[in-house]
Amino acid sequence: MTGIRWLYESDLPRRLLLALAVLGVVVVAGAFLADAGDAKPEPVPFEQATTFSMPNEDRLALEERGLSVPRVEVFYSQYNYVVGYEGLARAIDTLQRPQHDQQFGQPLAIYVSDYAGTDASVTEDGYLAVESDPGWVSADEAWFVYNSSARTTVSDTVVPFSTAAAADSFASRHGGEVVGWSTVKSADIEIADATAVRELVPELRASADERTAAVQGLLDRDVSTVVGEDAPTVQAAIDAAPANSTVVVPNGTYSEHLVVDKPLTLRGSATIRGNGTGTVVHVTSDRVAVAGLSVRGIGDQTQADDASGDGEWDDVIDVSYGHSDAGIRVSNASEVYVRNVSIDTPTSGILLRDSTGSVVDGLRVNGTENPFDGFMGVLSIRSPVVVQNSTFDGGRDGIYLHRAHETVVRNSTFRENRFGVHFMYTSDTLIADNVARRQTAAGITIMTSPARNALVGNDVRYTSDGLIPGGARTYVAENVLAYNERGIMAGSRQSLYEHNVLYGNGVGMRAGSILPSNVVRENDFVANEEHAKAGIGPLRIWTDDGTGNYWEGAYGDRSGDSLDRSYSPTNPTEKELHRLDGTVTLAESPAARALAEIRSTSPGLRRGSIVDVAPRADAYAPETIDAIANHEESDLSGTLSKGDENE
Repeated sequence: MTGIRWLYESDLPRRLLLALAVLGVVVVAGAFLADAGDAKPEPVPFEQATTFSMPNEDRLALEERGLSVPRVEVFYSQYNYVVGYEGLARAIDTLQRPQHDQQFGQPLAIYVSDYAGTDASVTEDGYLAVESDPGWVSADEAWFVYNSSARTTVSDTVVPFSTAAAADSFASRHGGEVVGWSTVKSADIEIADATAVRELVPELRASADERTAAVQGLLDRDVSTVVGEDAPTVQAAIDAAPANSTVVVPNGTYSEHLVVDKPLTLRGSATIRGNGTGTVVHVTSDRVAVAGLSVRGIGDQTQADDASGDGEWDDVIDVSYGHSDAGIRVSNASEVYVRNVSIDTPTSGILLRDSTGSVVDGLRVNGTENPFDGFMGVLSIRSPVVVQNSTFDGGRDGIYLHRAHETVVRNSTFRENRFGVHFMYTSDTLIADNVARRQTAAGITIMTSPARNALVGNDVRYTSDGLIPGGARTYVAENVLAYNERGIMAGSRQSLYEHNVLYGNGVGMRAGSILPSNVVRENDFVANEEHAKAGIGPLRIWTDDGTGNYWEGAYGDRSGDSLDRSYSPTNPTEKELHRLDGTVTLAESPAARALAEIRSTSPGLRRGSIVDVAPRADAYAPETIDAIANHEESDLSGTLSKGDENE
């Protein structure tokens, strides 16, 4: 028996037979794609293209200065969308990739920005300034100034013109050579991609160490005032103490609201209890330390009645999120150190506004049982902060960051929040070596298209979504995602995913970005209901320079460290290889092999799918996989019992 008749007369599970039949329908349907015709398409408004775009904050910063970035539009034979690129370097890099034609098909037309007639010049910091917006010119008719002083936020740039005279004029003023498209499309232009973010991780760790060392000496200040001996109340002691000294608060409960408006250290084992309204401790001076205290009696308002914005583009978020009641509020104060403080709060634990160099170490925040009844454990508005060795139980978000670039969150635990860590418009940040459990939405989420963030060494389990990394050039590595509905929701662009273990999830990893620009390599996919899924878009190739991932169920003959047969976790048959008996036989059937051959050579037939052309023969992290399988938890201080782990 051969072909489809063999399939239906076999004893293989009907679920698999139906899957292959569906595959056949897909293949046949794909074979009748409409012919593109001979007419060359015209450029479209850039906002209508599906774009490899810049991070929002980078774009806003350039727009505020009236600066410009060259754009590219590409029309493909096997892709239904116009693809736009901000910056020629990104377009050139994509067009040069070996798998490019397999993913998109052949380019039918390529248009580039035309800077002729715009009075383009280069600013002192290398960006393009124009007097009028550029139009479009076909790339094969354009002249390009290569190796000038112009740049974008991620690379040197090539500046296109519709006339040689305009290109010569620009080059005479700003350097470079004038070349044609045939030279440009093969140019080697270095891009600061996610690999550069990987190299940034040690620098961010060192920066966190330096920031911590810079404030640790605040705990060594001489004692000047003892509450109950030198002053009747804590506020009176603060008022009486000289700057750069320590106020000691002996054990007990002090019903007060405090303002610390000079560089002091407030230290003790006491409880500071507010009256259930407003913020309890308000810090308005640089170089303040609060150590060892407990804070209670915080107000329940997440928005202050008199809150107002600062006239910038993010006013709505600032007013809505940035004025919560809190246990400790830090306003326009730098190098504040919060050490071994415990806060019970119906709203926020610590609120930082326009504070630099601050460190939160050993914090314990107990929020609301229902996440949506509470607010943020640490709420940082335009305040790069180090948060480490801390625990967040309940409340809406353990840590919320808004324009808090270069924040480091490490060695902390998040339990039963909405999000463990939540980014908005925050770039160049490291979230490392944290543990998250039972978040209702996600362990860590990055929103609003920032760039250059790193999620490294985190362990997220029993959560709706383990990681939701958005933005661009995100580095996601060495994380454990286990027993979540979805391990990673990969909505980021131009990002690198490597050395992650995705175990026992409903879906190990879902490719959410329409354009396949991410590198996914050296990850372990084990015991997931589905290893990976993809939304709309062309083929995703999850192999990088001959290096793939480990997929439980993938098979073939060993060729070095890899298998000699590709694996597709989105193939209706192959995705069942680790779950159902008989799938290998089905995958090796003549019909299945014929369909696989057609799919592998026709880019239009593999839209919305993932393939690893060099799957790993052995797991990259077998010890980690064994530990997860045996329910060996990282240290959660007794958070989960063995019974909990089996839920």
